[in-house]
Amino acid sequence: MLLVRVAGNAADYADLVRRRLQRLMPGAAYVTAEPFQSIVDPTMQSWRFGATMFVAFGGLAVVLAGVGLYSVIAFGVAQRRQEIGIRIALGAPRGNVMRLVVRGGLRLVIAGIVTGSLIALWAGKWVATLLFRESPGDPLVYGAVAAVLVTVALVATAIPAFVASRVDPNVALRAD
Repeated sequence: MLLVRVAGNAADYADLVRRRLQRLMPGAAYVTAEPFQSIVDPTMQSWRFGATMFVAFGGLAVVLAGVGLYSVIAFGVAQRRQEIGIRIALGAPRGNVMRLVVRGGLRLVIAGIVTGSLIALWAGKWVATLLFRESPGDPLVYGAVAAVLVTVALVATAIPAFVASRVDPNVALRAD
Protein backbone atom coordinates (compact mmCIF):
# COMPACT_ATOMS: atom_id res chain seq x y z
CA MET A 1 0.00 0.00 0.00
CA LEU A 2 1.25 3.45 -0.87
CA LEU A 3 -0.30 6.66 0.48
CA VAL A 4 0.05 9.83 -1.57
CA ARG A 5 -0.85 13.28 -0.26
CA VAL A 6 -2.15 15.73 -2.86
CA ALA A 7 -3.23 19.35 -2.72
CA GLY A 8 -6.93 19.63 -3.44
CA ASN A 9 -9.53 16.96 -4.09
CA ALA A 10 -7.94 13.48 -3.99
CA ALA A 11 -10.51 12.00 -6.39
CA ASP A 12 -9.24 14.36 -9.13
CA TYR A 13 -5.74 12.90 -8.82
CA ALA A 14 -6.63 9.20 -8.48
CA ASP A 15 -6.41 8.38 -12.20
CA LEU A 16 -3.16 10.33 -12.64
CA VAL A 17 -1.52 8.54 -9.69
CA ARG A 18 -2.72 5.14 -10.98
CA ARG A 19 -1.25 5.76 -14.48
CA ARG A 20 2.10 6.92 -13.10
CA LEU A 21 2.37 3.96 -10.73
CA GLN A 22 1.44 1.58 -13.55
CA ARG A 23 4.43 2.85 -15.56
CA LEU A 24 6.76 2.46 -12.56
CA MET A 25 5.52 -1.06 -11.78
CA PRO A 26 5.06 -2.79 -15.16
CA GLY A 27 5.03 -6.28 -13.62
CA ALA A 28 1.89 -5.59 -11.57
CA ALA A 29 -1.32 -6.65 -13.29
CA TYR A 30 -3.24 -3.52 -12.41
CA VAL A 31 -2.61 -0.68 -9.97
CA THR A 32 -5.64 0.73 -8.19
CA ALA A 33 -5.75 4.25 -6.81
CA GLU A 34 -8.48 5.15 -4.42
CA PRO A 35 -8.94 8.34 -2.37
CA PHE A 36 -8.33 7.73 1.33
CA GLN A 37 -11.64 9.39 2.15
CA SER A 38 -13.54 6.65 0.29
CA ILE A 39 -11.70 4.01 2.35
CA VAL A 40 -12.31 5.72 5.69
CA ASP A 41 -15.83 7.02 5.01
CA PRO A 42 -17.75 3.77 5.68
CA THR A 43 -16.15 3.38 9.12
CA MET A 44 -16.81 7.01 9.99
CA GLN A 45 -20.52 6.85 9.20
CA SER A 46 -21.54 5.57 12.63
CA TRP A 47 -19.38 8.22 14.33
CA ARG A 48 -20.98 10.97 12.25
CA PHE A 49 -24.45 9.68 13.09
CA GLY A 50 -23.56 9.57 16.79
CA ALA A 51 -22.19 13.12 16.67
CA THR A 52 -25.34 14.31 14.89
CA MET A 53 -27.49 12.69 17.56
CA PHE A 54 -25.43 14.30 20.33
CA VAL A 55 -25.95 17.71 18.70
CA ALA A 56 -29.68 17.12 18.20
CA PHE A 57 -30.27 15.95 21.76
CA GLY A 58 -28.04 18.73 23.11
CA GLY A 59 -30.10 21.31 21.23
CA LEU A 60 -33.30 19.75 22.52
CA ALA A 61 -31.91 19.87 26.07
CA VAL A 62 -31.11 23.59 25.71
CA VAL A 63 -34.62 24.29 24.41
CA LEU A 64 -36.18 22.29 27.27
CA ALA A 65 -33.98 24.09 29.80
CA GLY A 66 -35.08 27.45 28.39
CA VAL A 67 -38.77 26.50 28.46
CA GLY A 68 -38.43 25.11 31.99
CA LEU A 69 -36.67 28.22 33.26
CA TYR A 70 -39.28 30.43 31.59
CA SER A 71 -42.05 28.43 33.27
CA VAL A 72 -40.46 28.64 36.72
CA ILE A 73 -39.81 32.38 36.44
CA ALA A 74 -43.28 33.09 35.00
CA PHE A 75 -44.86 31.11 37.84
CA GLY A 76 -42.77 33.03 40.37
CA VAL A 77 -43.86 36.34 38.84
CA ALA A 78 -47.50 35.26 39.00
CA GLN A 79 -47.10 34.29 42.68
CA ARG A 80 -45.40 37.61 43.52
CA ARG A 81 -47.85 39.79 41.58
CA GLN A 82 -49.07 41.64 44.68
CA GLU A 83 -45.51 42.24 45.93
CA ILE A 84 -44.49 43.58 42.54
CA GLY A 85 -47.61 45.76 42.43
CA ILE A 86 -46.74 47.22 45.84
CA ARG A 87 -43.17 47.92 44.70
CA ILE A 88 -44.44 49.75 41.62
CA ALA A 89 -47.09 51.63 43.70
CA LEU A 90 -44.36 52.78 46.09
CA GLY A 91 -42.36 54.18 43.17
CA ALA A 92 -39.99 51.42 42.11
CA PRO A 93 -38.85 52.06 38.54
CA ARG A 94 -39.93 49.43 36.03
CA GLY A 95 -36.27 48.77 35.19
CA ASN A 96 -35.60 47.80 38.82
CA VAL A 97 -38.52 45.37 38.75
CA MET A 98 -37.17 43.81 35.54
CA ARG A 99 -33.68 43.51 37.08
CA LEU A 100 -35.19 41.85 40.16
CA VAL A 101 -36.82 39.14 38.04
CA VAL A 102 -33.82 38.61 35.72
CA ARG A 103 -31.43 38.47 38.69
CA GLY A 104 -33.55 35.74 40.28
CA GLY A 105 -33.45 33.68 37.07
CA LEU A 106 -29.72 34.16 36.61
CA ARG A 107 -29.09 33.07 40.19
CA LEU A 108 -30.72 29.73 39.40
CA VAL A 109 -28.77 29.34 36.17
CA ILE A 110 -25.40 30.21 37.68
CA ALA A 111 -25.96 27.69 40.46
CA GLY A 112 -26.82 25.10 37.79
CA ILE A 113 -23.75 25.96 35.70
CA VAL A 114 -21.43 25.63 38.69
CA THR A 115 -22.98 22.34 39.79
CA GLY A 116 -23.08 20.95 36.24
CA SER A 117 -19.46 21.98 35.58
CA LEU A 118 -18.25 20.25 38.72
CA ILE A 119 -20.12 17.07 37.82
CA ALA A 120 -18.85 17.23 34.22
CA LEU A 121 -15.24 17.67 35.38
CA TRP A 122 -15.64 14.70 37.71
CA ALA A 123 -17.29 12.50 35.02
CA GLY A 124 -14.94 13.63 32.23
CA LYS A 125 -12.59 10.71 32.72
CA TRP A 126 -15.24 8.30 31.44
CA VAL A 127 -15.93 10.18 28.20
CA ALA A 128 -12.32 11.13 27.44
CA THR A 129 -11.98 8.27 24.94
CA LEU A 130 -14.90 9.64 22.89
CA LEU A 131 -13.37 13.10 22.52
CA PHE A 132 -11.10 13.61 19.52
CA ARG A 133 -8.20 15.96 20.25
CA GLU A 134 -10.17 17.56 23.07
CA SER A 135 -9.61 17.47 26.79
CA PRO A 136 -12.61 16.68 29.02
CA GLY A 137 -11.65 19.72 31.12
CA ASP A 138 -11.13 22.24 28.29
CA PRO A 139 -11.91 25.70 29.74
CA LEU A 140 -12.89 27.07 26.31
CA VAL A 141 -15.65 24.47 25.97
CA TYR A 142 -16.88 25.08 29.51
CA GLY A 143 -16.87 28.84 28.89
CA ALA A 144 -18.79 28.48 25.61
CA VAL A 145 -21.40 26.22 27.21
CA ALA A 146 -21.78 28.63 30.15
CA ALA A 147 -22.20 31.55 27.73
CA VAL A 148 -24.90 29.69 25.78
CA LEU A 149 -26.75 28.79 28.98
CA VAL A 150 -26.59 32.36 30.32
CA THR A 151 -27.88 33.66 26.97
CA VAL A 152 -30.77 31.17 27.05
CA ALA A 153 -31.48 32.23 30.64
CA LEU A 154 -31.55 35.90 29.71
CA VAL A 155 -33.98 35.22 26.88
CA ALA A 156 -36.13 32.94 29.07
CA THR A 157 -36.35 35.50 31.90
CA ALA A 158 -36.88 38.53 29.65
CA ILE A 159 -40.57 37.82 28.98
CA PRO A 160 -41.61 37.28 32.63
CA ALA A 161 -39.48 40.31 33.61
CA PHE A 162 -41.27 42.45 31.06
CA VAL A 163 -44.66 41.18 32.26
CA ALA A 164 -43.66 41.91 35.87
CA SER A 165 -42.67 45.47 35.01
CA ARG A 166 -46.10 46.06 33.46
CA VAL A 167 -48.11 44.99 36.52
CA ASP A 168 -50.83 47.52 37.25
CA PRO A 169 -50.54 48.40 40.95
CA ASN A 170 -54.33 49.06 41.27
CA VAL A 171 -55.21 45.60 39.95
CA ALA A 172 -52.50 43.87 41.97
CA LEU A 173 -53.52 45.55 45.24
CA ARG A 174 -57.22 44.71 44.77
CA ALA A 175 -56.56 41.03 44.15
CA ASP A 176 -57.02 38.63 47.02
